[in-house]
Amino acid sequence: MQHPESPYTPVDIAIVGGGASGVLLAAQLVRKTRLRVALIERDAQPGLGVAYSTRSLGHLLNVRASDMTALADEPDHFVQWLARDRRGYGRTDFVPRAIYGRYLQDLLADAVQRSDGRLQVIRGDVVAVRHEDDGVELDIDGCASLRARKAVLATGHRPPSKDSGAYFGNPWRDDAVSGLAPDASILLIGTSLTMIDVLISLLEHGHKGPIVALSRRGLVPHRHPPAPIPTPEADTSDLFTGSLSRRTARFRARLRAGLGWPGLMQLLRPHNNELWHGLDLDQRKRFLRHLRPWWDIHRHRVAPQIGAQIDAARARGQLSIASGRIEIGPKMDDKVEVTIIRRGSDVRESRSFDRVIDCRGPRNEVDVHVPLHAQLVEDGLLRPDPLNQGFDVAVDEVLIGRDGRPSDRLFVLGPPTRGRYTEIVAIPDIRLQAADIANRLVAALQEPSGLAGSPAA
Repeated sequence: MQHPESPYTPVDIAIVGGGASGVLLAAQLVRKTRLRVALIERDAQPGLGVAYSTRSLGHLLNVRASDMTALADEPDHFVQWLARDRRGYGRTDFVPRAIYGRYLQDLLADAVQRSDGRLQVIRGDVVAVRHEDDGVELDIDGCASLRARKAVLATGHRPPSKDSGAYFGNPWRDDAVSGLAPDASILLIGTSLTMIDVLISLLEHGHKGPIVALSRRGLVPHRHPPAPIPTPEADTSDLFTGSLSRRTARFRARLRAGLGWPGLMQLLRPHNNELWHGLDLDQRKRFLRHLRPWWDIHRHRVAPQIGAQIDAARARGQLSIASGRIEIGPKMDDKVEVTIIRRGSDVRESRSFDRVIDCRGPRNEVDVHVPLHAQLVEDGLLRPDPLNQGFDVAVDEVLIGRDGRPSDRLFVLGPPTRGRYTEIVAIPDIRLQAADIANRLVAALQEPSGLAGSPAA
């Protein structure tokens, strides 16, 4: 039953999370059906999420504008929006993520207008989703509820760890790089894309002090070629069969034959999930343990101008890239004590930094300290995927419960499905998944239920 004081109009579909994933799905649903939809987002500005809430124009997309449409069936949607925006960006440019965030917000505003009252945007934090006889009931902020026939969990990313003193576990907070003396010493834990974002923010703030970035292998993402390259013609069918070792050997042979990393990654780009699904569980574990870091630095590359900034910071000695392990000691308000064990050495190096920022990247796994996760786990509706990367989901994107049975009313979209679709953190992948889920929901629900007597406000 719905909470008697609930101010929310019942809907056919509730989307939990109003970041990029949720907005892409809402836009698809409004275009495909007259079902009633609620998009629920806890932050004040729906449409941004972690990736696109940045205000820095130095944080660039890692994909050229031509492949960043939000709508799978309208390939030039973003490029056309850029032309109307009149900021001078074209289809081959790497656009600032802050501008892409405005594009997503415009997409949401357009969906609300198109919906004629069928799309509600609700600000609040969903803390529980319970099965009811005729659908689900969602508790929002613990004091109100919303009824829906189906729900989609599009909860996005969480920070790597918790803040404590001069240790910042959330690298996306503005104050992670503020309030520092220009010559302060900085340690960035991680050397991938999150580290690069923080580095660019520090440089934009005029930071002059030493910056150490450390990860187990010390690998940094490569850069895109200055101009788009044509997709090479090559037979890659043998990369989809055999043991992981044989596939890796064939992969390396193509590189030695002159195909090159950019060309090979571009050739495989549409088939990455097919590659992943062709591995058994043991092979997937081995890939994550041994190969993933090398795959990521070539697969998730940065814009050429970002690569140039990284090189310049290293050349002038401001940025040092280190490989090894780290132990975090006392976290005080003005410094953090750490112990670094360099890769290939047993020597323990004690260091003190004015600030330490956790840049290991977003978390998507099941976490019982998150109220919604705790409730779903307790009710038997949620379990981790076999690799503990995210939620366990079936082939049709529905949530798998503790007993191994797929839900008939709870879907999952975006990064929480990372265990099943390892390449599901970028718009080109999520937009396809959003279109697929939208089609499944429309087919399952067919017509509006009549739960709401009048259009939503």
